[in-house]
Amino acid sequence: MNMRKALGYFLLLVSCLAWAALPVIPFLSISTVAKASWAGGLFVFAEVTWWLSIPLLGKEIIEWSRQAWQWCKSQLGLDNKKSIAQSAKKSDLSG
Repeated sequence: MNMRKALGYFLLLVSCLAWAALPVIPFLSISTVAKASWAGGLFVFAEVTWWLSIPLLGKEIIEWSRQAWQWCKSQLGLDNKKSIAQSAKKSDLSG
């Protein structure tokens, strides 16, 4: 793995960990002002690390997003071939 991918995956992992830690902050025993400060800072940190990882993993993220979208469409029955066939069946039944 080259340095670009390693750094990109590291930043992505750090961002995901920051997002996972964000819901824990309200349950900490610190003042409300401190909770708001920590939550705001963690939110900004998670966003910055996420957006820094995107250009580093550009090709990988785009390919993964396409695969995930195709999987979601197939699970929800929204893929083009099925949708066209289903709408043709519905029009044949109604007409």
